[in-house]
Amino acid sequence: MEKKYQTEIDEFQARFQKYKDKRIVLYGIGRYTATLLDGQQGFHFVGLMDKDPENIGKHLFGLPVMDVRTVEQQADLIVINTSETYWELIYSRLQGIKIPVYYKNGERARRQEQDICHNPFQGLSYQGLWAKIKAADVVSFDFFDTLFMRSVCSPQDIFRFMDIEWEKKQIGFTFSEMRNKAKKELRKAYSLEELYRQMEVMLQLPDMALEDEKEREMELEEEQLVPRIELLSCFKQACKMGKEVYIISDMYLPEKFYRKVLESYKIFLPEGHILLSHALDASKSDGTLWGYYIKTIVKGKQALHIGDNQRADMEEAKKAGVETYLAPSAWALFGVSSIKDAAYRVGSLYSTVVMGLLLKELFHNPYILQEPQGKIEIKKNQQMGYCVFGPVILTFCLWLLKKSKQDRVKKLVFLSRDGYFLKQEFEFLCGQLGEEIETSYLGISRQLAMVAAIESKEDLLEYITMPYTGSIKERFADRLGIEGIEEKPGWQIEDYITFYLPEIKKYVEKVRSGYLSYLGQMALDQGCAIVDLGYYGNNQRYLNKLTKNAMPGYYFNANLSKQNQNTEKQKMEACFQEKENLTGENSQVKRKMIYIESFLTAPYGMVKAVSGEGVFLCAPKKKNQEHFQEKVEIHQGVEDFIKDYVKNAGEFKIPEDIAFVDWFYGYGINGGFSFTEEIKSSFYNDNAMMNRMESMLFY
Repeated sequence: MEKKYQTEIDEFQARFQKYKDKRIVLYGIGRYTATLLDGQQGFHFVGLMDKDPENIGKHLFGLPVMDVRTVEQQADLIVINTSETYWELIYSRLQGIKIPVYYKNGERARRQEQDICHNPFQGLSYQGLWAKIKAADVVSFDFFDTLFMRSVCSPQDIFRFMDIEWEKKQIGFTFSEMRNKAKKELRKAYSLEELYRQMEVMLQLPDMALEDEKEREMELEEEQLVPRIELLSCFKQACKMGKEVYIISDMYLPEKFYRKVLESYKIFLPEGHILLSHALDASKSDGTLWGYYIKTIVKGKQALHIGDNQRADMEEAKKAGVETYLAPSAWALFGVSSIKDAAYRVGSLYSTVVMGLLLKELFHNPYILQEPQGKIEIKKNQQMGYCVFGPVILTFCLWLLKKSKQDRVKKLVFLSRDGYFLKQEFEFLCGQLGEEIETSYLGISRQLAMVAAIESKEDLLEYITMPYTGSIKERFADRLGIEGIEEKPGWQIEDYITFYLPEIKKYVEKVRSGYLSYLGQMALDQGCAIVDLGYYGNNQRYLNKLTKNAMPGYYFNANLSKQNQNTEKQKMEACFQEKENLTGENSQVKRKMIYIESFLTAPYGMVKAVSGEGVFLCAPKKKNQEHFQEKVEIHQGVEDFIKDYVKNAGEFKIPEDIAFVDWFYGYGINGGFSFTEEIKSSFYNDNAMMNRMESMLFY
């Protein structure tokens, strides 16, 4: 057994030491249990459990698979010995069992209470809005957060972009600081023009000295605007129906800004149909603008206003005699949705840009939340890529680009099959940012690397004795290409190796010679770095052994503890874990990596060999490959997210908020999002190195 699995065994020993004299049942019949039972000492395991009732009564790993009643009678406790992904689901199946249940990290399993939120917007709809529009003679719309939304979380985020630009100019003050000081000297309904003239006075600059900065602020506002298409369609339709249509806004931006934006969507309003608080020296929020509107425009006609602000757009308008209909802002919808807890985590500029893009994707329709609990359902593969995987992939690729520059890496080597999409996504990001770095895609698998690196009987034993769930016949067919082995009573693995040694040597030599020839053509040297998802760095070690290099490795997560022998011999760095978290066990990305692995696959099965000409010999395709078109659509969503991020914030080179992205990924997978059956049906777990089994990840 490889040393890396000893860590898992040692951790189990430490966590469950006090239960050594107890009768223990392990829930799970996969690799974790195979590893544990192969190396455990002193524990009293009496049986196994599995979700499949067909397995009850069978003996696996020398232990019986039991039903619930038998477990209650013959065991003292259950340990859920699987990937963390399944813990809560498995425990839900064991609700009511009469003996204690533990997760394999040593924690007592407990039922998670759901935080049910109330959605006050569920009764709103376009049908209701249209009924009111049809009945009205005069229809007005708020602009910001109603017809249009920003792809950042708040207006202040625009000022944070300006702060970055002012810092480069070494003005001496932050933009936000100076802006806030200037506002204090102005009337309530100030204009952007007044604001900048006041800033010039306070900075002792000549008139118009900050004209470029003023234009830049408007440019940023325009760049961050996203139309709420459905409401914009209502606006256009109201115009076509002959309604008098107005824009009413308390914002400080000039009328030319509104007209430019509207005209880009083929909307041309007559003069006098854009009412701005700074031009009228009146405000929606205190009712004065509504008084002007009723007196000079409505004049007794039936009027309707559509807006997002409860006070300024709803209450004050109603006081003046204007009928209203609420169009909740993206942030308001966010606050009552199933991902509302993320609002408390948004702090850094990176997190607000990332969250802003997600709000744009999820809440451009103000009437999207119709369930009482505000549940957000991911319905399309593109949306799965954009909202679930997009922030993770973007963050890793930005980190990877930064690390490769710092380490002066000349070429990044993406490993199959995880690197199939990941390489494309990294190259896409570089193209969007105007960056250049050489990349390559290397055919490899843990199985192929281990076989090609076999140089001794010890190497062969290490490889063939790695945990495997299956028969001897299947093990030798899958691991060494030897078909039709007859199982002999009493024979150990070493006996089979001795008997079939000539065939084994022939297979190993064929794989090794072809792979070495292939590697020789891939131009791998000290200027290259390995890119992989994680975790122990074995492929990195084998590649360095085969190529006689010392290439570093960049990972999503990695075991950087002393228990991992690879860390002593090669440089390994991980994105989604803090320095003190050497094993990455606190990372949500690591805990839910199984979903990323299912997405980041290739259209072919595990690579078992590569010829000198670079032709891949692969294991049969499995479910993830059968659903490869869905993966392509998810990949498109990831690239859409990357594109939007670069468009909105790429030029500012904002430091990544890795902790936020890591947390949000786990939060979304763990219940923040729900997923349609169509989405869930394309995600499978398979490990051809360890077994022939496949299982759905969402079940």
